[in-house]
Parts: sequence; C-alpha cells; structure tokens
Amino acid sequence: MSVIEKLAIISDTITKVINFVISDETTKPDFEEYLTAISAKNADRTSIQALVIPYMFERRLTADKQTIIQLFEEKNPELSQEEKDILSCLSDSFSSVFEIRRVLSNGFELYNLVNEKMYKILSLVKMNNFRGITPGQFAVCRIFPMNNEYYLLEISNVISSINKEEVYKYAIAKIIEKPEDAYEQNPKKLEQIENLVKDFGKKFDECFKTDEIITTNLYADNLINLFNVYCDEGVMPTEEEINENIKCVENNRYFTVSDFKNSYSNFMEKSLEGFSAHSSTYDIGIIYDKELGLFVLPFYQTFCKIYEAEDYKSVQGYKDCVKNFLENDKVPSSIIKRVADKYSNFMDRTNEILSGSYNIDSLLSYYKPDSVEKKIFSSASVLYASKIFEQMMNTVSAKETEQKKSGINYSHVGRNDKCPCGSGKKYKNCCMLKN
Repeated sequence: MSVIEKLAIISDTITKVINFVISDETTKPDFEEYLTAISAKNADRTSIQALVIPYMFERRLTADKQTIIQLFEEKNPELSQEEKDILSCLSDSFSSVFEIRRVLSNGFELYNLVNEKMYKILSLVKMNNFRGITPGQFAVCRIFPMNNEYYLLEISNVISSINKEEVYKYAIAKIIEKPEDAYEQNPKKLEQIENLVKDFGKKFDECFKTDEIITTNLYADNLINLFNVYCDEGVMPTEEEINENIKCVENNRYFTVSDFKNSYSNFMEKSLEGFSAHSSTYDIGIIYDKELGLFVLPFYQTFCKIYEAEDYKSVQGYKDCVKNFLENDKVPSSIIKRVADKYSNFMDRTNEILSGSYNIDSLLSYYKPDSVEKKIFSSASVLYASKIFEQMMNTVSAKETEQKKSGINYSHVGRNDKCPCGSGKKYKNCCMLKN
C-alpha cells in the first residue's frame, strides 16, 4: 500500500467515526449536550466536526462505559480488518503540549513538554494547511501511533514562543489532569517515577511512621512542607512539629468547595496558595500509596465516617461524598479498595446509597475504568519527576528573590488589598502567592 493510500484509508475511517458521532441515536444527544456545555451549540458544521475529535476520546457511554470507538465498532460489524486496526491505533491516541522543533514536508518534529520525548509526526492533510506554523512555537496536538509511526490527528491551539511561561503552566496542568501522559509513552520516565515513588514511600514512613494522616485543610500544607523538607534537605521533623499539625474537624460533613474550581490559567496560583487559603474548613487525608505515590484527598475522613457511623445518614452530604469519591478521577481505585478493606459494610452501604447491586470489582470497573485498566501514579509523584515543573518552580523562586531585593514590605498587607508591587491586582492574586 502506498503512503497516499494509507493516509486515505486513515482519513476515511476517522470521517466515518465523526459522522457516526453526529448522527447515531446513542451519541447524537450526548454530543449535543457536550456542545451546549462548551458553548458551541450554534457552531458551524466545520467547527462541529473539529469538536468531535476531543469528544470521542473524552466520553464513555452506555451502562458498560464504552468508549465512542468501542460503540462505533459494535454498531458497524461490517468494518474491514484494516479499519479495525486503525481504530485500535486511534484508541491509543493522546493529546499533549509540544514545542515545534522542525516543520517537514510531510509533518513536524515535535518535543513533548509533558513526557519529555521527541516525536516525528506525519500529517494526514497537506502541509499548506499549516501555513504560519514555525519552529519555536508551541502547539496543543493530538497524535496517535500506527506501525511504528506517529500521525497528527489535530492541532487545537498554536501558541507563540513569547508565551513560554503560560505554555509551561498549561503543560503542568495537563500532568495534573492526566499524570499517565507523562510516562506511558516514555519507558525511561516511567522507570524514574517508579524509583521515586519507592524512595519517597520509605521517606514518608520514616517521617510519619504511618501511611495515612488525617488533618484539616488549615494544616495539610504544613505537613506536606515538613515532608518536602525531609525529602529535599534530609531534615527530620520532630514529633511535636507533626502532632501540632494533626487536627480534626468538629463535625464531618461533605460540601462543595468553590476553591477547587480552577482553570488552566489560574491553577498554578491556586496551587501555590495551598489548601490553607481556602475559605472553608474541611478534613483532609494525606495518604501514601506505596505503588502510586502521595495523595492528598479532601473529605477523606468524612468518606470513611459514612461507613463508621451507626447511622450514615447523620453524615451531612453523605450521598454526594460517596459519588465524589467514585466519580473523581483524582481518587484511584486503590483508595476505594483501601476504604473497602477497612469496613466490612462498605459494599452494603455503598449499594444502599447508590441504589445499586455492585460487588467491589464491578463497582471499580464502572466508576474507575482507567484506574483499573492501567497504573496511574499520583499527580504529585509525577510532578516531582517533571523537568517542566522544576523549571516553573525555579522561575517562581527567581521572581520571589527579585521581589525581596526590591525591598517592598508585605507584612501588613491584607488579602484583598491592592498589591504593593504595583501590579494593580489584589495581594491574594499576586505577591501573596510568593511570600
């Protein structure tokens, strides 16, 4: 088969999936709901076809949580083996942030900021569609592997080189959102993270003499900082330092915390503020999973209380809490198993709350399919091994040093006062993050 024929059949297969999403009785209403959610309900047909690409890799439908591609294959049994092979390759696609190193006659050479690996990418369309894209720019792309080659599925955004800091923030946000993207395509990075998780697991045990700590958001940052200092500088915290930061909430209850609603544009600042900057007080579990790394889980103790309490309905927000732990991708299946192993009534109560009839395996398969199917390290563990994150922290540190040299006094500035650095922003949205 010639290169042109190969590109043609790949493009035709992708077009069939796009048309399926737009017209199928199962996918069409869900896709329309998706368009409404992203304020694209009235987009033209060309824009809608472009939006099918992210949709088809983000959604799972039907009671069996099928991917769009699985659903397409099921409803199109007449597909050729060649088309099935292409669909299998499309299922392995991934989106990431790339630096454009070279523009080729038939594609690009791209450096993946997330997994720190170079890729030579073949384009499915003529290169004159990419006029204006030059080396040094950054691009958000989705690519997929096939027969030891990589193909470009879409470029959703191109960013100027002068916005490097914003690109780095976006790359770090991608790691936090989907940490597996940092190592699944890079065996060396995977090995590095595995060794780091093992090493930090030993240090966590040495530091706290347990793998699970319960405190509140007002003190969680302090405990994490004590651990970071021990990892980085070898300074062991005293028992008194640890105990003074282990506090309990008066009443375990689950509620919505507006501070969690971060965007790509502000997540770095929100992260630097820490949990203690949140206006509400709630419990937090700091847990070290020896296989997956460090997890910091809001409302973990509240979640456990639902299975401890004689009357679980006495725990305010109990149903939303259970649903949050099951539906939140940041909570791995191993954490649910941990709680299930603690409480013999776990499945009975969970089924009663959800009006379900699951066993532990079917529960995790339904709510945590990605976590069950593959090893997903904690975002914190992956960030520790990230060059981009290290460079971003160095930038923040340099800015902090520069501000200290400026001699500005921040000691009496209120959170909502104008920042004395002259930026025009409120102090809490500016230099407070770095002081």
